[in-house]
Amino acid sequence: MDVVIAAAPYVMGHETLIQLRVLDSTTRKAAEKRLSAAEKLSAIGQMAAGIAHEVRNPLTTVKGFVQLLQKQVSHSYFDIIVEELDNAIKTLNNLLQVAKPDLDDEPSVSIHLCPELDSLIFLFQEKLYNIKVTKVFLDQDKQISGKKNLLFKAFFNLIKNALESIEGKGELTIEHFYKDGVIHLKFKDSGVGIPEEQMKMLGTPFFSTKNDGTGMGLTQVFTTIHQHGGSINVTSKLGQGTTFHLQLPANHLCSAK
Repeated sequence: MDVVIAAAPYVMGHETLIQLRVLDSTTRKAAEKRLSAAEKLSAIGQMAAGIAHEVRNPLTTVKGFVQLLQKQVSHSYFDIIVEELDNAIKTLNNLLQVAKPDLDDEPSVSIHLCPELDSLIFLFQEKLYNIKVTKVFLDQDKQISGKKNLLFKAFFNLIKNALESIEGKGELTIEHFYKDGVIHLKFKDSGVGIPEEQMKMLGTPFFSTKNDGTGMGLTQVFTTIHQHGGSINVTSKLGQGTTFHLQLPANHLCSAK
């Protein structure tokens, strides 16, 4: 618990006394931390989106001229060039989508999260033949207010990352419960884990713990949860797995823009 202690003298009769005030600042500091993280992600996202926009346009032009050359000169190198340009443009489009998603303008609605999580798990059926999924869904009557498709996309990214982190057989546990006005979601996998030195970089554009990853998925997760007034805590142990603990205010209309 974080506390702030303030002292002030005051006179009672013929005696000068010291009055102490002890204030619990835990909630305030947590809110300041969430705001700072959200502002940091927003600033990085806006800067990266600007760069992505400036780079994507000339790449698209180059691709167009290469395709024109293909009609005049046949060479396998042109196919490789077009393929690599497509990969680069796709990465830039992903970055732009995270920084300014098309789903950003959707209205806030009341959402029961458990049915949404059930439908998401169903999408990954083909990947679950050697992975046990355990659902611990409590307080299923509780709702949040938010942008359904943005949240759906964030949960999709978390489940996808969790399954990809598991090598061979493993387990994914998803928890849902309510406490003190907050809905808690936990995504716990038995995957390879994340090195401690990389934990503070999670959610940063272009940072990924995977060799072939772009980091855009987790960036979208952190951005969306912060926009909905929530927080994320990540714990991980190498060789044992990772847990993403999300906290979202229940029945609270978000003001994400």
